[in-house]
Amino acid sequence: MTRPTVPTGFNAWVAATVGSELGSGVLAFALTWVASGYGPNVAAAVLTLTVAPSVLLGLLGGAVADRFGPRRMMILCTLALMMLSACLAIAVTLWATPPVLLMITAALIGTVSAFHRPAAGVFPRLFVADNTLGAAMARVGMASQLARTIAPPLGGLLIGIIALSGVALLDVLGCVAMLVTLLMIRPPIEHVTAPQAVTFRGIASGITTARTTKGVPALLACVAIVAGAVIPAVLLGIPLAARERGWSATEAGVIEAGWIAGGLLCGAWFAWRGTASRAWRPMAAGPLVVAAGLGLLAISPTWPIAAASTTLVGIGVVIFTAHVFPTYVLLAPASMISRFQSLLILVQQAPQLIINPLIGILVAATGTGPMLAASAVVAILASVVVASDKTLRTFTTTSASAK
Repeated sequence: MTRPTVPTGFNAWVAATVGSELGSGVLAFALTWVASGYGPNVAAAVLTLTVAPSVLLGLLGGAVADRFGPRRMMILCTLALMMLSACLAIAVTLWATPPVLLMITAALIGTVSAFHRPAAGVFPRLFVADNTLGAAMARVGMASQLARTIAPPLGGLLIGIIALSGVALLDVLGCVAMLVTLLMIRPPIEHVTAPQAVTFRGIASGITTARTTKGVPALLACVAIVAGAVIPAVLLGIPLAARERGWSATEAGVIEAGWIAGGLLCGAWFAWRGTASRAWRPMAAGPLVVAAGLGLLAISPTWPIAAASTTLVGIGVVIFTAHVFPTYVLLAPASMISRFQSLLILVQQAPQLIINPLIGILVAATGTGPMLAASAVVAILASVVVASDKTLRTFTTTSASAK
């Protein structure tokens, strides 16, 4: 493992990420909680509408970032999110929180995220060398996890004090901090511009190259499996389980914070010590830890036990992603890095378009326990995919640097 050495500008961006993610995390919890009050189907619809635009527009978002650069895209998207949150605060004040407003907000957030996430995901690549990329990305992940750990319980508290309008205004403040930081910093590594990226041929070329790059299809498959098992179970399953089992909004926030806190602790280790050069072993171990946590959550009789189980889920997720994401970025051609990143985001979110509505139906019919147990079984499949791929078993950051 290699300890990272990064420029000051990178550290400033990481610090700003805390404020930005805190605002968006509180808002996300508040939207899901308010939506769950209208029933599981409305909650599932809001979460689905948050994801759908990223699935539909994500490839375009990656192509635009390859064309104009990650920093420019993040500046524009941060401005858009700031305006969206401000408008939400005004709309809630005028019209309260009807389901249609929640759904429109979710769709707009998803649309901006389709262009923001591919750029943000590859931004660390412009600051560090190959052998320290994993540790640098872990540092970003740790900052996000820190904010997200605080966000759910804070959201559960604030939704009862300042309502959704106040929560939206907090997100505006987080966007302001990020915008100022992005305007001030300059990455030391120049972005490789791809003038033809924003064309049908450019987008198709990114997909074709990803499909034929050894190791990449397996990484995309295992990420899709873990995301399909974990994201709906945590973001949708926890609020529904809380209402089903009589836990309060604050307790639900603590439970949701558990998986982020577990990830934070694990991410701090990787940010300090670096990630494993031979990444396939932690890639395969992570989903097994996730499955254990989801299985315990399925049978948790009290909210403290549920919080402990989600902490285990968070540890497993970060063990997995801290090694998958840098490996994926290092396998991507420099001129297609954002298009590759958009594919990674696509496979994380596309399964949710099917799974989220099914969860609403399944939970309404059988409760949350069977759904969470099924998610645990699905997560194990990702370990099988990783262990079965020869390229991943032989990949090291040293070999990537030698290309």
